[in-house]
Amino acid sequence: MSARPELRLLQITDVHLRAAKGDTLLGVDTWHSVTAVLDQAFGEYRPDALLVTGDVAQDPEPDLYARFYGWLKARYTGPTLVTPGNHDIAGNMGALLEAGSLELPGWRVLALDSHVDDEPAALVSESDFATLKAACDRSANANLLVATHHPPVEIGCPWLDRDRIKNGHELLEWMAEHGRIKAVVFGHAHQEINLTHRQLDLLGTPSTCIQFEPGSKQFSVDEQKPGYRWLVLADDGSVRSEVRRVADYPLDIDRSAFKPKS
Repeated sequence: MSARPELRLLQITDVHLRAAKGDTLLGVDTWHSVTAVLDQAFGEYRPDALLVTGDVAQDPEPDLYARFYGWLKARYTGPTLVTPGNHDIAGNMGALLEAGSLELPGWRVLALDSHVDDEPAALVSESDFATLKAACDRSANANLLVATHHPPVEIGCPWLDRDRIKNGHELLEWMAEHGRIKAVVFGHAHQEINLTHRQLDLLGTPSTCIQFEPGSKQFSVDEQKPGYRWLVLADDGSVRSEVRRVADYPLDIDRSAFKPKS
């Protein structure tokens, strides 16, 4: 009997779409940048599933989410899992949040909601934690992947670390003990992160628009280009991944557009 082929998943995150035509985020047209990301990624492979791990919108209006849903479905009709981020309003996201998990050959991908409407800080409530536990326990698949928005651990950026999942250690300890959870993928940090907790891979992915400077003590924008992550899931439970960027993207960051809070 031949081995089951590996699964290839595409993760994009922190899209920060603007509602009005011509509006930008620090000088970046976020509709243009996510288009460039998907054009390059889909030119490399056709994924078995697509993960969008939060901050879909900078302007979280129902019409914008509906527009993104239609825009996305015109480009990709395969299994898609979307989690809300701290810039999103979950009640406005409509059809984007229809799937709470993806059933794939040999794998199940579970969404974990870490966001709170209108708040940057993360919260995985007792109810959401219980939902995750129940979903893991009833899954018939051997291998599990968890997708969320916020990092569950410190990443070395104090201004971002204060908004990590506060009960992240408890979550990760339970996941590690569970045994069948192989990796946690997330966004929020606008940079590449590759960490481990015991046997768990903790994978943070660059934004499809602007990036934050790794190791920065306060808000700081990096010059790295828009990015995405390929995840390769094997039948034996191993996870390989690679971050790629749109190297020729004409990034012109307008730092004057950022007004720090006093």
